[in-house]
Amino acid sequence: MRDKEFVYKNHQCKIELDVEPEECIKAFHFVTLPEGDKVLADISPYDWSEQTVRMWIDAGRPARVSAGPLSREDLSTMLEKEKC
Repeated sequence: MRDKEFVYKNHQCKIELDVEPEECIKAFHFVTLPEGDKVLADISPYDWSEQTVRMWIDAGRPARVSAGPLSREDLSTMLEKEKC
């Protein structure tokens, strides 16, 4: 697998994949904001989908809401609440 880079809504996004022993793959989601600051998105390291990073940006770049990092389901719930 290869790292992924893409631009979404003027955010430079990079998903760096770390392949650990026994085929465990963890993703680190780095996002350079339009202002130039670089942040690590608090997204589950077991999700390496570009769509999840897009959802995180659409949800307003939220921090975690529980003990663990945000999942795709968490982000989907946040986006649905915004529509109401």
